[in-house]
Amino acid sequence: MSRKLSIERVLTELEARIKHLRSQEAFHAEQEAFHQKEKVRLAEELKMVEERFEAFQAAAEAVTGLVSSSLDQKEEKEEKKIDDSIPPGKGAVLSRLVARMVAAKGPTEPFGAADITFEIRQRFGTRLKRKIDVRTVAAKLRRMAKSGLIHQIREGRSFHEAMYVKEPPAEVISLHTNSSGQRGRNLVI
Repeated sequence: MSRKLSIERVLTELEARIKHLRSQEAFHAEQEAFHQKEKVRLAEELKMVEERFEAFQAAAEAVTGLVSSSLDQKEEKEEKKIDDSIPPGKGAVLSRLVARMVAAKGPTEPFGAADITFEIRQRFGTRLKRKIDVRTVAAKLRRMAKSGLIHQIREGRSFHEAMYVKEPPAEVISLHTNSSGQRGRNLVI
């Protein structure tokens, strides 16, 4: 009898093992199908991302080319703007120095005689034969404003200097005399 029980026991255990192995085989077959689908999905996503990367990289290189060429042009313009040379053997003509400083200003950047004088002294001070007077620079700026090269944005007074810009301002303030002989301001937009 004990031999019969042991054979039954062995058969039961073998049967349980077969059942377990079949369930494991089915489980792994499902996992294999899942992993196969994942592998296909990831391969498609990788292909799409690589294409976008290559397109973005090409666009970035094109933009870098544009930006670097525009930066090179800006640097060339800046190099052209600032010319600190005074011809050797010739005295510096103040009106040319003033015109050079005005040309280096931005179109809407306000400046006055004191600003221009300071910049001339800073750039050319050691190479000038005599000291520059602010009143002389102010006279040159007035002549430039009369000829239309620059535009006056503030009239000079005893307590503040006249201010100028290269481009005409959007709004123009003109002084006028009304019918009663009083001076007033007329705002023209």
